[in-house]
Amino acid sequence: MRYQRVNEKHTVLKSLFACCALLASMQVLAEADPRSLKHPVIGYWESRLPETGCLESYWFKEDGSAVFTSGDEQLEAHYEVTSQPDEHGFFKLNHRVMLSNKAQDCTRQTSEVNSEQTSFLLFKPDGSSFISCDNDDPSLASCFGPIELKNNASRSLH
Repeated sequence: MRYQRVNEKHTVLKSLFACCALLASMQVLAEADPRSLKHPVIGYWESRLPETGCLESYWFKEDGSAVFTSGDEQLEAHYEVTSQPDEHGFFKLNHRVMLSNKAQDCTRQTSEVNSEQTSFLLFKPDGSSFISCDNDDPSLASCFGPIELKNNASRSLH
C-alpha cells in the first residue's frame, strides 16, 4: 500500500513538472514575439520620406482603429487587414478616414473624411518593417518604405 502511494506521488509530481515546463516554454515564446498572437501590423510604425525627411507615423490598434500623421496632417481611421498574406506575401489593408485635421501631408495633399484607400503590405520576415504598395505586384514598382516598427505590444509609446 505504501509503495502504491509513493508511486502515485511520483506520477503526480512528474505531471506537475511537465505542466510547469510547458508553461515556461510558452512564456519564452511569448516573450520572444509579443505580437505572436496578434496581426503583424499591430503597433506604432514610422517612415521618413527620403526626398524631404518628412515624418509619417502609423499607429494600428488592435480594435481596428488607427491614427496616422504625415507632415502636418493628422487622421483617425478604421482599418481592415487580411489575416493571412496572399501568394506573393502581401497583406491587403483597407482603411477609411473618420477624422481629419485637413492639413497637408508630406506630399502636400489632404485626406477627406470618409475617403478610402487600399494598400498592400509586405513585411520583412522578422516583422521589424514593411513596405506599402498600391498593388500586390511582386515587381514592387508601386511601393514605398521601409516603414519601421517603433513599438509593439510589449512596449509603451513613451
